[in-house]
Amino acid sequence: MPDEHLYDVVVVTHGHAQTLPACLGAVAGLVPAPRSVVVVDNASGDASAEMAAAWHDRLPLEVLRRPDNSGFAAGLNQGLSRSTAPWVLSLNPDCAPRPDFVARLLELMCAAPQAEGVGAVTGRLLRGRGPGIEPEGVLDAAGMVVTPSGRHLDRGAGEPDDGRYGQAARVFGGTAAATLYRRHALEDVAYPDGQVLAESFFAYREDAELAWRLQWRGWSCLYAPLAVAIHRRGFRPEAGRRGHDLVNLHSVKNRFLLRLHCADLAWHLRCFPWWLLRDLAVVAACLSVETSSLPALRQLWRLRKDARRRRRWVLSRATAAPREVAGWFRRGGHAESLQPTAGP
Repeated sequence: MPDEHLYDVVVVTHGHAQTLPACLGAVAGLVPAPRSVVVVDNASGDASAEMAAAWHDRLPLEVLRRPDNSGFAAGLNQGLSRSTAPWVLSLNPDCAPRPDFVARLLELMCAAPQAEGVGAVTGRLLRGRGPGIEPEGVLDAAGMVVTPSGRHLDRGAGEPDDGRYGQAARVFGGTAAATLYRRHALEDVAYPDGQVLAESFFAYREDAELAWRLQWRGWSCLYAPLAVAIHRRGFRPEAGRRGHDLVNLHSVKNRFLLRLHCADLAWHLRCFPWWLLRDLAVVAACLSVETSSLPALRQLWRLRKDARRRRRWVLSRATAAPREVAGWFRRGGHAESLQPTAGP
């Protein structure tokens, strides 16, 4: 494998001792093998860190134990800081890539027009179950797409795995559950304080915020349908949000932070009134049926100055045209098909 295609793997875990053996076992089977694997344990209350450390003799592994759970974003940032390969695979601890997963991602990237402008490549994620992360026959994600209301969606989530989304495509972004990022692209969009993922997000939607920043800088994301991983996924959006108070709180906070960090005036004009209708619906829900998410609005108020600073920085460095970036949202969740390029 050429040196420029070397990659590291970063896994952030919090209470995933049950699935880590299947995840790390899948990583150990990747061909080509990663140069290094960094597992960041966010103060798990179970044996996650010990379970990860047991793989030292089978993987080029480093386990980092954080004293508290400071969130997925902070954990991934620390893992990225301890890896140096030209590419890095962000992988959830309940996700098991097939052996050729990274090879298929790199294959599509190399065959794509203007390959040097590809900042991320994501694959076909299938839903899994059990500690062994066995496939369920249901899609989990076929790339990330966005809508005029400012929502971001995992394309195909919850749909049957019957061959749909079988064509390579250019998508808005990839889920951090299993996406291969070009390190130079991550360094290019990292905030001045060094944050690649915005740590104010804690968890949820931080990968969409990163995808938006990459789009502003002209970095594209490709979807490789032949690159398959199985994702157990604890929270499934199509199953409803009842009983997930903490998830709901961060989701509400971060849906607004996402725009506060990345949306310019042109976006608001081009996507009006859809974002406003969605905002009103979310606030109304917080005031009525989902009052546990009301603290999210208070957190947003406290973060407003930081969010403004970040937006000024993001927009000051934009190289893509506002119309081009807003076009992803205006298309209402569509991807851009690529000509068949790599693989049989």
